[in-house]
Amino acid sequence: MAKNKKGFNLRSFTSFSLVFSTIVMSWSGFILYVAPPGRIANWADWKLMLFTKAEWQALHTIFSYLFFVLFVIHLFFINWKAFLTYIKSKVKAGLNRKWELAASTVVFVLFFIGTLKSWPPFGDIMAFGDKVKESWEKSYEAPPVAHMEENTLSDIAANFNGISVDEIVKTLSDSSIIVSDPQLKLKTIAAENKVTPSRIYNILTSRYKNEQVTDITAAPSGVGKMTVGQVAQRLGKKPEELIKILKENGIDANEETTIRTIADQMSISPHDLYSLLAGK
Repeated sequence: MAKNKKGFNLRSFTSFSLVFSTIVMSWSGFILYVAPPGRIANWADWKLMLFTKAEWQALHTIFSYLFFVLFVIHLFFINWKAFLTYIKSKVKAGLNRKWELAASTVVFVLFFIGTLKSWPPFGDIMAFGDKVKESWEKSYEAPPVAHMEENTLSDIAANFNGISVDEIVKTLSDSSIIVSDPQLKLKTIAAENKVTPSRIYNILTSRYKNEQVTDITAAPSGVGKMTVGQVAQRLGKKPEELIKILKENGIDANEETTIRTIADQMSISPHDLYSLLAGK
């Protein structure tokens, strides 16, 4: 007797794939909810369950797209006949579940608007996530300037008075850090040597601590949490000067207003706002 061979079942494949995609999306979404801010995660090469924040973000994004594609296949290519039949039957019979439809619509609108407007408890949930994210600063070192891992050694050299790129390369070489190309970004050099960007920078600050230069016009790490008064102190300006700049841009603020709050009102990043206040 010939064996009854079963062909590839697209319906089963799609169903299994939807389940796997849902699991990855849900779990990666939770990880990203509690993950540290990018400036810390990238600087300290933060990982959770073997993956970096960038890798978790990639997983979440790609599997979200995969879920959407599978959803389209499942609805319009596999079950389209049943779907059309269901729609036609409902149109003919009328909406027999009016209360359920109304309730689901209200819930959808409430969640959508509540999330955008930060109404309780939606705003509280997001605020809790922000607190968890910021708490990582106690365990991991933050960069002196946000996203310093994106700088090249030439950019890093500018932080040390009179120190050339060649000297920096030699110093790193003496510490077993091999630089294949001085024009590479700090994060790339760190990855090639299997160390964190912060480790490389700490080697340099230890060696050239007397030559360090602080660029007050560069946005510091965590600038969004700083107040107008704190930024004014860092820039060596009076708070009234910064408040005047903000007023000229249509923003009413005081010394205690945070940079993130103002940046959100202006629809720009905290770093761009800092550059505006610094006069860059």
